[in-house]
Amino acid sequence: MKSEKRKKQKEKIELWSSKHDLPSDLRGPIMDNMIQKFKEDEDVYVENLLLNLPGELQNNVKQHICLKLLENVEVLRGMDEQMLLKMCHTLTPVFYQEHSYVIREGDPIFAIFFITNGIAWTYTTGNNGRGVLPTHAERLVEGQFFGGELLEWLRKSTSTSRNNLSKLPISSKTLKTHTKVEAFALMADDLTKIWSYMLSRDSEPLQFEAASIIQRAWRVRRSKMGDAIGTSGQIQSSRA
Repeated sequence: MKSEKRKKQKEKIELWSSKHDLPSDLRGPIMDNMIQKFKEDEDVYVENLLLNLPGELQNNVKQHICLKLLENVEVLRGMDEQMLLKMCHTLTPVFYQEHSYVIREGDPIFAIFFITNGIAWTYTTGNNGRGVLPTHAERLVEGQFFGGELLEWLRKSTSTSRNNLSKLPISSKTLKTHTKVEAFALMADDLTKIWSYMLSRDSEPLQFEAASIIQRAWRVRRSKMGDAIGTSGQIQSSRA
């Protein structure tokens, strides 16, 4: 009974690896990890597969699946690969059953969701006097994302507002699954930390350059002051 159950688990994970086109240098370690879990009498499911992998292997799998998804986000296209990889490594795999609400219109946007499997709908509502009905709907499928308002909020934020996660942007749309959905969530807390790090890192060369300009200006001024003092001394000496 247990062997049959684990055979099915193995088949699902092999199918998942194939769907995401994982290379052999990732599939092999994943299967080795799964076999070790079986030896320790633990079950392995697609839903908890990534979270149970060793850190480096987990990051490599996320990078393979999600890097292109991040690169397709317009706001992130100018970001260097180091920052995108940091985002990849903080992504959390999430799974939703069909017809599940992920975020409702008016809720705070606590994450950006990158869909890797399944279909979801995003829509707004309007009150026509007879109740609230959807007025506009868009289908989201594999490769698309939801939560761009969080990125726009970050772009316009100050260091103070970024550190205050009690004031996240409010969603203008509802996100609801149509089928079972697999996705990766980039949590607001992780995103703000990476964004703040990026801004502080990028500002360091500017701060260094500004300090260098000030130092050069001071040296020039001091040199001129020295020349002026020397000239004044020579004039006084000649008068004497």
